[in-house]
Amino acid sequence: MLGYLRQNFGMYLKANIVAYFFMILIFVIGIVVGALAVKILPDEQKTELINYLRIFFTGLAQGTEEVASSETMIGVVMFNNAKTVVLMWILGFTIVGIPFVLFILFTRGFIIGFTVGFLVNEYVMKGLLFAFASVLPHNLFAVPAILVLSVSATTFSLMLLRRKTYGKVNIWYEAIRYSILCMIILALMLFAALLEVYISPVFMKLAASLLAK
Repeated sequence: MLGYLRQNFGMYLKANIVAYFFMILIFVIGIVVGALAVKILPDEQKTELINYLRIFFTGLAQGTEEVASSETMIGVVMFNNAKTVVLMWILGFTIVGIPFVLFILFTRGFIIGFTVGFLVNEYVMKGLLFAFASVLPHNLFAVPAILVLSVSATTFSLMLLRRKTYGKVNIWYEAIRYSILCMIILALMLFAALLEVYISPVFMKLAASLLAK
């Protein structure tokens, strides 16, 4: 069974290696642009962010500042993650959806890059520690899921665009496979939401105690 799965995974990766390379490149460009955007942030906005973060870190370290109500946050984060998956699933069925898929992926990278870049720019190693605590846990699952979904949506969209050249490929069968994969990705994104709401704040409070000093 493991050998069969490994063989199929190898074939899948070989068939989509170029697509994955391109998607990872778009994501990395988003991270880089996000990190560079910190450098051109107006001084007023930068000062406001720093003041807010100082209050936020102090409150977290002292236990007087809650990251957010878990009951409130879990619904919001799950809805946003589900909305992203559903939107990209729909875009896969549209021939013109590819640029929008790339934009979503780029935006995801931009947000991560800006968050990490700002914290590192202001707090150096302590900022990097807090960035890892707040960004890494849930994105370990969310980022690979988004990459797989981006490749799948783009591949299916291209298949629709070039359906005449795909010959005997059953579009309906491929649509079902694509939809099932999106459901799996949705489950992963909902799991990532649980980590973001219940696990990341624990590490954030530990890291905040260093930044509040």
